[in-house]
Amino acid sequence: METPFFDDFWQASELSPHNLREFTRMMDSHDPESRQLRLDHPLAPTPLPRTHRRPLERLAARRRSGRGFSSRPLGAKDLARLLGSCRAWGGPEHHAFPSASASYATEVFVVGWRVENHTGRMLYYDPVDHGLVTLPDPSPPWPEAQSRINAPITGEPACLVVATLFPDRLTAKYGERGGRFALLEAGAVMQQLSLTTADLGLAGVVVGGLLDDYWLARLGLTRTGAVVAFGYLVGHGDRG
Repeated sequence: METPFFDDFWQASELSPHNLREFTRMMDSHDPESRQLRLDHPLAPTPLPRTHRRPLERLAARRRSGRGFSSRPLGAKDLARLLGSCRAWGGPEHHAFPSASASYATEVFVVGWRVENHTGRMLYYDPVDHGLVTLPDPSPPWPEAQSRINAPITGEPACLVVATLFPDRLTAKYGERGGRFALLEAGAVMQQLSLTTADLGLAGVVVGGLLDDYWLARLGLTRTGAVVAFGYLVGHGDRG
């Protein structure tokens, strides 16, 4: 099914070397004090019953955005647990996160800089077999990659997880509405990675300013119909 409006939205919101300066200027000029972080409702809320924190609540309370990284490598088991948060535990149609009609439009890749057994490699995560496929090209050096991420980072993260979407898996059935479902699914993947990072005691931060065409080309996804949803930098914290 043709989805011209979704395609137009994605093209209008993508980052490239041509609009990066304006994107940076817009971010720098934004006043964080003007943010509205909750509705200013005229009625006071009625308190809910007090509860003992369940494991998920305790984990969510520990979630942070960590932008400072140490040079300590990421262990193979930590990477396995991180990617396992996106695993297809019940077969191809039952991943660890929801997807409309079990379409699973999200595919996850890893750009490794200091990862046990995978330093300097780019990898595709197979969620069904819970394994890694090594891509032909090596990881770009961190200084080059950092300039294509556009996030204030100190130190060097162990790896970058790139979540890509194949919208046709959803728009073929749902049309333009499938574009919304694809973004909802990407958000679920983002939360899985964030909570698992907190559980492992690692530092991690979502980065939404990736240069789309650069990362699609590096991952060998040009002309596949894939789009870049977000990146997730992870590693040991600069105080860990």
